[in-house]
Amino acid sequence: MQLAKKLGVSATTVSFVMNGLAEKMHISKETAERVRAGARTHNYIANPFARSLIKRRSGVISVVLGNFKMDYAEAVMQGLQQVLDGTDRVPYVATHSFDVERNRRELLSSLGRRDEGIIAFPLPEAGDIYARIMEVGVPLVLFGEVMPGLEGISSVIWDAEAATQAAVQHLVSIGRKRIAFFGTDYPGIGNLHRFKAYRDVLTGERLALQRRWVATPPPTLEVEEMVRIALEQFFPAGEREVPDAVFAINDGLALPLLEGLSERGIRVPEDVAVIGLQDLPLSRHSAISLSTVREPVREMGEAAARMLLDLIEGNAKAPVRHTISSAEVIVRNTTGGAR
Repeated sequence: MQLAKKLGVSATTVSFVMNGLAEKMHISKETAERVRAGARTHNYIANPFARSLIKRRSGVISVVLGNFKMDYAEAVMQGLQQVLDGTDRVPYVATHSFDVERNRRELLSSLGRRDEGIIAFPLPEAGDIYARIMEVGVPLVLFGEVMPGLEGISSVIWDAEAATQAAVQHLVSIGRKRIAFFGTDYPGIGNLHRFKAYRDVLTGERLALQRRWVATPPPTLEVEEMVRIALEQFFPAGEREVPDAVFAINDGLALPLLEGLSERGIRVPEDVAVIGLQDLPLSRHSAISLSTVREPVREMGEAAARMLLDLIEGNAKAPVRHTISSAEVIVRNTTGGAR
C-alpha cells in the first residue's frame, strides 16, 4: 500500500486506523493521527470494494425497517451502532413502509451487494424471500416481530404481551370499564399477543369486549387516516355508550389519537384515558405527557447486532431467539386517575 510506505507504517496499521479500529487495536493516538493526516494530504480514501475482495466479505450489514416515523428507527440504530462501532462493519439502512414489493427490492438488493447479514422488520407476504436468504447462507435476524411460519428464523423481540397486560390493567385500576383497542391489521405474533393480552384482561375483569371498540386499520395507511377510522368507530355520532379509555399498541398511534380526540372536543383524561406502548421521546413532553410502557428498543437493537455478528462469525447457529421483557407502566397525565 503506497500510503503505508510513505508513512513508514504497516498496511495493517493504515487499515485499522482508516476503519476506525485504532483504539481497539491499541494503536497510539500519535500514530493514528499521523495516518489520518497522511490520508488527508494524499487524498487517500479506503476502497471498500478492494477490501471486500481481499477479505472476501463486504463489511456491510443491511438493516430494513418499517419506516423512519417518530423516533423508533433512531433508537434501533443507536443500539445497533453501539455494537457495530466496535467492529469494521457498517450498516446500510432502508425502509419498506409495509410495501411488499419495496421490501422485496431492498432484500434482493442486499443479496446483490453481498451484504454479510440482514436485520429486518418482517412482512407476512415475504416468507419466500426470507427463505431464499436463508438458503443462500446469509445470516438473517428478524427484528421486533416474528411471523407465523417463520419461527425457524433468528429473532429479537419484546414481550409485548406482558407490557399490554400491564397497560390495560392500569386502565382498569383507575376505574375505566369501557376500554377500546387501537391497533393495526398486521399478523405478526407480537401484534396478535397484544390483542390477546387486551382480551384476557377484559375477560378476567368481567368487562365487555365490544367489536366496535376494536379498530385495526391496515398499517399501509397514513397514520392520520388510521386515527380517523378509529375515532369514527369508537365515537359515532349520536352514540351514548362510548369508550372511557383507549389502549393503543404503540405511541406512534396514541400521540396522533390525542390530537384527534382534542379536535372532537373529547377531554383526556376526563372523558377518555389513553395509554400506549413504547415511551417515545415526544410522549414525555410536558404538554403531552402520555402514559405508556417503555419498549426497550435500543436494547433490542444491541441484541440484534450481537446476534447477527455471532451468526456471521459462526459463534451461533440459527435459529437464535431472544425476548426482552419490560412491563413497567409509566403513569402520566393521559391516565390521570379514577373518574
